[in-house]
Amino acid sequence: MQEPISLSTVFSYTKPHYITVLTHQKQPLFQERFSCELLLNIITYNKYALYYRVFGMVIMPDSLHIIFHSSFVQLYQVVRKTIGNFDRYYHQITGKLLPFWDSDYYAYPLEDYDTLKKVQDHIHREPVRHGLVKDPEDYLYSSYRFYEQEGDEFILLLDKLSD
Repeated sequence: MQEPISLSTVFSYTKPHYITVLTHQKQPLFQERFSCELLLNIITYNKYALYYRVFGMVIMPDSLHIIFHSSFVQLYQVVRKTIGNFDRYYHQITGKLLPFWDSDYYAYPLEDYDTLKKVQDHIHREPVRHGLVKDPEDYLYSSYRFYEQEGDEFILLLDKLSD
């Protein structure tokens, strides 16, 4: 995989990007179902508001791994809007004023379909690599079932791949 690019760097509107966003000090803040569900709702809303596509995602206890393709809005704006909205609603609903996100984000441009598919497979295996489940299909907050088993979970969030 290539070196990550800065989110403020000019990026290609014609290519999807693999994004990793970490929680503050890698705390397992997504162990709470509420946090995961809130994030999924915000990403889904922003997808339609900002006109981007999502080709895979996994919410790990300490990070979000997602494949975005934005044709209209710069990538850093998509990420800032997502984490900004999450912070605002998380604090409003829970009353907790803790820093949720780390200041470092990682973005990798995906050059072609084969690379996108490899990265998608990689993120789907994150829960197994971290010992959270034995099989990727068993992890709740993953797009694995949508892509590998033609499931209908996250149907509003995820987009079908075409090579």
